[in-house]
Amino acid sequence: MNTFLHKMGFAEDDRVLITHIDDMGFCHAANMASFECLDSGAASCGSVLVNAPWFPEAAAICKNSPQYDVGVHLTFTCEYDTLRWSAISTTDPQSGLVDAEGYLWRTREDSIRHVTEKAAEAEMRAQIDRAIEAGIDVTHIDTHMGSVVHPKFISSYLKLADEYGVPAFLPNITKERLSQLAEGETADDYVEVLEKIDKGQVPTLDAIIINTLIDMDDKKAYYRELIDDLKPGLTHLLFHPAKKGDELNAIADTFASRNADYLAFSDPEMKVYIEEAGISHIGYRDLRAHLGKQRL
Repeated sequence: MNTFLHKMGFAEDDRVLITHIDDMGFCHAANMASFECLDSGAASCGSVLVNAPWFPEAAAICKNSPQYDVGVHLTFTCEYDTLRWSAISTTDPQSGLVDAEGYLWRTREDSIRHVTEKAAEAEMRAQIDRAIEAGIDVTHIDTHMGSVVHPKFISSYLKLADEYGVPAFLPNITKERLSQLAEGETADDYVEVLEKIDKGQVPTLDAIIINTLIDMDDKKAYYRELIDDLKPGLTHLLFHPAKKGDELNAIADTFASRNADYLAFSDPEMKVYIEEAGISHIGYRDLRAHLGKQRL
């Protein structure tokens, strides 16, 4: 059984679900959709890109409405062609944080190749500090496009989670599953880090549902099927809501999927469906309340 869930009082066969919004702050359409999803109760929490242009709007809403369960979506990447953002700790090319145009890298692979470990820790710290200074009660940290949980950076990532007293998005994943995700070369290093963690003090995720950016106009049935198939343990289901319109269409070719996420999770019936399925629906603030001190 997941030992952290046991500490929280859950039973071995309980299905515990986090419904998590990614990419808050990247545009106005994402912010408006995200807070509607949180208000519906179908989304339990989310995380914000503090480097992104619409972060100030998201931060102001969180500051004025501290009930929202929001963390920092730590990023070393900016994947869009027409919307770019840079590092906030430094734009010195020697850091490896920025490309030739002065922006964060477009791909996860480039960020892992170029960003130095020292610069990575400084940038993650700067992003967390910016969120706190803006008035957000940071409930957790997680990763945009998976860069910061790569073995090159994960020790710094977990060190910062411990230092700031917040849980980190951390899948308890096997070497076999990593190989399926085309991460075979780093599987041993990642599993070695996991083995050092006291899982009674630090939460780990038994399952992650991350490949939800799919081209569908209506995703309500899709998400209900995923919910029906949940196994016992702690599952993190992420999605990317944003309202359709000229702004979103100009930025992301995933606009249809993002609008479908908004329609699915802004509907209060999704919250009812989760509850009636007998699933315990929690956020990262709940995990933070039971967090122990991890010595790394």
